[in-house]
Amino acid sequence: MKTKAAEISVQAWKSDGILLERYRYTSGSVEPLPKHCHEEYQFGLSFNCQGEYSYRGATHVIPLGSLSMIHSGEAHSPSDRTYLAESAQFEMMHIHPKWLQTVADKIAEKSVSLPFFSTPFLADTTLNHLFLSLQSTIYQRNSELDQDVTLWMFLCHLIRHYASLTPSISHPKAAIAEVMRTRDYLHAHYAEDVSLETLAAIAGLSRFHFCRVFRKVLGVTPNVYQTQLRIAEAKKLLLQGVSIATVAETTGFYDQSHFGLYFKRLVGVTPKGYARKIAIFS
Repeated sequence: MKTKAAEISVQAWKSDGILLERYRYTSGSVEPLPKHCHEEYQFGLSFNCQGEYSYRGATHVIPLGSLSMIHSGEAHSPSDRTYLAESAQFEMMHIHPKWLQTVADKIAEKSVSLPFFSTPFLADTTLNHLFLSLQSTIYQRNSELDQDVTLWMFLCHLIRHYASLTPSISHPKAAIAEVMRTRDYLHAHYAEDVSLETLAAIAGLSRFHFCRVFRKVLGVTPNVYQTQLRIAEAKKLLLQGVSIATVAETTGFYDQSHFGLYFKRLVGVTPKGYARKIAIFS
């Protein structure tokens, strides 16, 4: 007997450099999302479903009420579970690195490196309260001042108590520089038909060696990274009310069907389902 598929709904809110998403799942079968990474820091919280994901070479079980954290640019994949016995709700928040950089510089009173978090999750009731308060100020369309102050309080507590300003990344500096050049190129040309030969030339490496180094540093292959950039931009455009057909064309997909296939694979819902549930804030 075929298991009934879980119904998935998502609501999204957008503010300056922040994307909030609330996912709701009914019980039933689910398709695991693939390994991916994104430019923003990702924070997640659930009070009714224990989270689990693969990150930094290990599988982490996130206790109920703990805030999960995914560092900017680091590959990860959610749980490979294929069935939910009960309904679940996840609160997700994506914050652009510029906000964490600004707060870190102010705290240190000098220019410092991007904050690095060694732990994949935190059990901190104060941090949870600040996380939910920030979400509430955006959900309820509070003033820009309210949003800025609440964001500042959340990030100050997070960085003061848990951040290291010296990232413990083991990749050679030269390899990082080579990959960062091509990463920046992909960010600028994500919608274009970029060839592997072009990226390898920018890095100054053979195509084979470039693919190996890129995956080692960012955790995914160049083509997967470009697709993730396209989907991230597509979500922003959908939040602005742009039509699905226009979003597909603007972000470099062959057609609307091709776009829908990759969007559902990476987000868990169709573009239509995502666009239907959104609320927009600027």
